[in-house]
Amino acid sequence: MNHLVFQTVVLYAVLYFGQGNHVIQPRNLKVSMNLTLQQLLLEWYVSDDPKTNHCEIDIVFTIQIYRTEENNIILTENYTTALNKSNQPLNWSWISDIPLQCATHGVRLRSMVAPLEAWSNWTSWEAVDGLDVLNDSKGYIFPYEKYVEEGSSVTFCCIAKKNEHVTNYTFHKHTEIVNTTQQRIMFTETAVPLTSEMGLSVYCRFSYQSSFSDLDRTVLFVTRQPDEPRLLDCETKDMVELKCTWDPGEIYSYNDNCLTEFILSDVSHTKTYCSCTKQCRLCQFKISGEQTKYNLTLVSKNCLGQKQAYVDIDVANRVLLPPPDQLSVGYQNATMIQLYWTLKPIMKTLLVVCQVNIFSLDEEEKQYNMTVLSSPPLHPHINLHGLQVYTNYTLKVRCAAANDLFWKWSKWSQTITIQTNESAPAGQLDIWGDISPGFKERNVTVFWKASPGFQANGNIKTYEICWENVEQSGGCHSTKSNNYTISLNSQSYKITVWAKNSASASPPSVLHLSAAEDNGDVKYSEENTTGNTAHGIYVSWKPTSKFDGYVVDWCNYPRSQPCDFQWRRFGQNESSTIITSGAFSRGMRYTFRVYGTQGNRMCLLEKKTKYLKELEPVQDPSFNISAVTSSSVTVSWESYPEDSQLGFIRGYNVYIKMANRNCTLKLSETLLFPGDLVACKHTIKDRNEKKLTLRNLEPGITYLLAVQAYSVNPRNMADKFEPVTTQLERNWFHRLLPPLITVPLMIIICVCFWKSDCVRNYLFPEVPHPHVSPVKKTLVVIEDHEVTPDRLVVMKKPDISIDSLLFEGRAIENATYFNPSCCQSLQDQEGASRKLSCASTSYRPLQDFVKSRPTTSCPPETGQSNLNYVSQIKVPLLGVLQGASPSFREP
Repeated sequence: MNHLVFQTVVLYAVLYFGQGNHVIQPRNLKVSMNLTLQQLLLEWYVSDDPKTNHCEIDIVFTIQIYRTEENNIILTENYTTALNKSNQPLNWSWISDIPLQCATHGVRLRSMVAPLEAWSNWTSWEAVDGLDVLNDSKGYIFPYEKYVEEGSSVTFCCIAKKNEHVTNYTFHKHTEIVNTTQQRIMFTETAVPLTSEMGLSVYCRFSYQSSFSDLDRTVLFVTRQPDEPRLLDCETKDMVELKCTWDPGEIYSYNDNCLTEFILSDVSHTKTYCSCTKQCRLCQFKISGEQTKYNLTLVSKNCLGQKQAYVDIDVANRVLLPPPDQLSVGYQNATMIQLYWTLKPIMKTLLVVCQVNIFSLDEEEKQYNMTVLSSPPLHPHINLHGLQVYTNYTLKVRCAAANDLFWKWSKWSQTITIQTNESAPAGQLDIWGDISPGFKERNVTVFWKASPGFQANGNIKTYEICWENVEQSGGCHSTKSNNYTISLNSQSYKITVWAKNSASASPPSVLHLSAAEDNGDVKYSEENTTGNTAHGIYVSWKPTSKFDGYVVDWCNYPRSQPCDFQWRRFGQNESSTIITSGAFSRGMRYTFRVYGTQGNRMCLLEKKTKYLKELEPVQDPSFNISAVTSSSVTVSWESYPEDSQLGFIRGYNVYIKMANRNCTLKLSETLLFPGDLVACKHTIKDRNEKKLTLRNLEPGITYLLAVQAYSVNPRNMADKFEPVTTQLERNWFHRLLPPLITVPLMIIICVCFWKSDCVRNYLFPEVPHPHVSPVKKTLVVIEDHEVTPDRLVVMKKPDISIDSLLFEGRAIENATYFNPSCCQSLQDQEGASRKLSCASTSYRPLQDFVKSRPTTSCPPETGQSNLNYVSQIKVPLLGVLQGASPSFREP
């Protein structure tokens, strides 16, 4: 090594001092293009001076690139390399920022041996032509389907064919007109946006193209470099295979030309384990031999760049066990469960810790841990003690490497639900009885419920009840109900009740029923609400020293059958309570019985009838006033909604008073309040009635009305009064109309009475006596008081009998009465002084006509006679004429 350093120093000295500023001249420079990668490729040799052979020295090259489009040098860059003994050509490449097809590029270089700082001469320019110098028969657009990073600047060029020029170009739907006749143009787009899988279209239009379909087109794909992989980690479940996972981040490549590839390799062992593309998140490979440590590198790359992530792992510290399975029960009783499960085998023996999770609806979640070896057979188990009797428990298990090798818990196993066994019920039932007295025997309904210390410890299948007395044997009964009715005589009895499940029976509960008593000392209290609350009923009793406790019983639903019998026990020193129940209803009466107890014996002390305290409504019901007249008003109101009714509505009070004066209306009750306020109150006891009409009011008066709902203890007065004014009586015209009609009418009546004769003669003129022809039979007429016809018309009709007319029920209407001969001898006494007319006869009542019939007859006339008088009404003839019917001639 020292020899080589010495040789190099000597060479530098010889070159610098022996021959002046000696340089190594580059030669044989060749320039080419890789159009796919858009690279300029340079290749050259150095001087074949034998002094430089067989040694390695550092040499610096300065490279310049000239572009004809800009007409200047666009790049000057130094490149340092070592000259080797083989005298092989040197290479260098450069990626162009514009398509190489769009311009001619020239390259030259020089060299310098470091650290002599003596440069060689520049080589001559070596050029590579773009397509713009060709006289091709077609047009071009570059670059072609290029992938660039988002936000980059991209240069395009359009090259027309021979003797043609570019007219315009379009980039992403934006068209630019070209005002030159050049064969080639270049344009640059900056900050290009991220594109979809289809990319951005770029068009060039040349002078020889006439339609859109002829345009030359290229596509620009804009994407991003891949994200750096995150959360790279590895673990094993069996020490055989290693599983590595990561988060690839967002993937921006859309097609096969620029896919994102993930490569997982071991740097220390130069081995690649996985290579995948697109949404790759997982790599699994076998652990090699005894190797437990890995230095892993994950590379994510695409056509624009790459990112890396690293992780160093020890396989022994990355054990993630699979979840346990096949959970089962080996043994169980009422308070213990023996749980088994299985684990998959592990290549190496490990110490494994398992966690058992157990919970029920009535208990908090509990966890039990145990440690086992992972060597086969892997069937660990655990005994879980202290469990509740006849309770469903849900269990699950998870495991992990124990102690220093702990990595993470496995997933939970599937759950299993186990019910512990039953045991005998613990504690006694709370029993009580309801006695219904009878004529010779009494019905005793025994009720029972679980006391605070009672535990069923299983499914209660039946309740056993037995009863017996001293003198004779009793009986037993099995029931699934919580009550049973027994018919007993008046003797004392011992009643026993116990609960049974499949395991055994509970301790018996005993109730001693005394002999039938007359209850002469039982105290009865009247209905009240003293001490009640909005949700409870206050019950009190007078304690005595002979009782060791007290029982209060009642019915939650007193009107239903069964009545939901309830009872509550109290200590010896207690004398009152508030009974609360969600079943209580406002306004409902409840009967409470208070018993004193001596051991298991019951003694009725008193009965109380009470009801839940009813709160007054927050506000009175809204009411409407309608049908207002001069003497009446109708008031109507609506019921309260059930959910807003705070009290049991028993009825309504309607108040009425007059503004600024006392109320004189006679209603149910007159109230006097402070401040000389007087009001009348009308009480409606039917709470379903929602309407009242107030009558006998005065017209044109303003009244104040109010409606109040009342409960047990109503308030003294309603809160809100509404005014209403009755209508005035009818107007003056209607008042004067009756006198205007009545007075003239009375005057007319008086005048008519004063001139009664004139009026009667005017209305009822005298009628002359008619001439009656002889008849065969005597004409008999009924008395005057029986029929008094208004008018009578007789017409001549031969051989027609009056009797026949009567019995046929015919009425003589529109007949003609006439006097053809006007006999002077047939004048009656009353009409002797009157002058008769032979031509006509005046009207005359029928009775006058009958009474004054003559003794002589006038000879009958032959031929037709003139009509003398026409009747205007029907003349009833039935029962008027008797005897032979005279003959009449038709007129």
